[in-house]
Amino acid sequence: MNFGAVPHNPNKDYEVQGVAPDCISSVQFSPRGAAKPLLLVTAWDKSVKVWEIMHTHQGDPNHVKGAPLQALKGPEHSHDLPPLCGCITRDCRVFTGGCDKMVKCWELQNVGKPPHQVAAHDQPIKSVAYIEEEGFLVTGGWDNLVKFWDLRQAQPAAQLQLQGPLADMDCKTYPMASFLTAREIVVYDMQQKRELRRMEPHHTMKEHMRCIGNFLDVKQNPGFAAGSIEGRVCVMYMNDSRDPKDSKNFSFKCHRENNSSDIFAVNSIAFHPGFGTFATVGSNGNYSFWDKDAKQRLKQFNNCDQPIPCCSFNGDGTIFGYAVSYDWTKGAENYNPQKGHHVLLHVVEEMEVKNKPPKFIPKSAAERARAAAVGTK
Repeated sequence: MNFGAVPHNPNKDYEVQGVAPDCISSVQFSPRGAAKPLLLVTAWDKSVKVWEIMHTHQGDPNHVKGAPLQALKGPEHSHDLPPLCGCITRDCRVFTGGCDKMVKCWELQNVGKPPHQVAAHDQPIKSVAYIEEEGFLVTGGWDNLVKFWDLRQAQPAAQLQLQGPLADMDCKTYPMASFLTAREIVVYDMQQKRELRRMEPHHTMKEHMRCIGNFLDVKQNPGFAAGSIEGRVCVMYMNDSRDPKDSKNFSFKCHRENNSSDIFAVNSIAFHPGFGTFATVGSNGNYSFWDKDAKQRLKQFNNCDQPIPCCSFNGDGTIFGYAVSYDWTKGAENYNPQKGHHVLLHVVEEMEVKNKPPKFIPKSAAERARAAAVGTK
């Protein structure tokens, strides 16, 4: 484990050991209220691995000086082809899917029972989620389909046709789910089992979309943030005015270097489960925390020496997990296997993710005069 700054860990975060010898495809935590605090990692070496993650304190038997966390290696299994995605349920079942076009269920409470197939697509599976409130599984693939599975049946209970291969989805904010393709967002009501709206990205988003995350307060203020390969994120509200003059929707540049001349993909977005602020990670090896309401960056961290392809907050938002591993956005010629593949855990401080008061920007002449008068007192 590393506690000092090294090229792949310049922020001195806790490093999970024995992750994978190949590129990492997903990092996920068990949800709030789960039987155990687990970390799930899938990788291109076909592996599926689990750790139990614990906070440690001085005096704990597992405490290591300088290490605020302890990662206890658990069981592992593999797919026939590389897995691309995974999720953990509250009762410690693991669902993983990927290039072998199937989803496997692995019961961690009964590790002697081998993983078994529960879902399938005609093309590789990009995302999988278990909906605790409904007891069904959602899978999205490169066959342009999202499927909803009652695990007591062999065939999907319903499916949703997309205009292209699934890029990403977020089903954590019940009842709202969002499904992203290169140029379309489909918003779905999982409780009523119906499509709510199909939307194009914000008009400033010119290139392919890559990742999406839903606002935490989807019942009162539904919306999402979505990132693209052009180093830009858009924040969009479902109940926004159709008039551009009154629109609350906006976008901003991020994950760019050298005064924005070097542009990198936004690979993943994760919303904090407590404050509703969010994290982005990118191909420039950077992760940052943002406040959409205040339209401010809360904190930017030092760049790692490789891209960050995926990220996730744990159930209570006290740990931010991310992978440092090549994402192939710069082609095979830029892959350096000597740099290895890493999963790092950042212990989140409240000040890093807590919302800030929004900046007041006076619009009218009277507002500007009042602001100037206050500033001279």
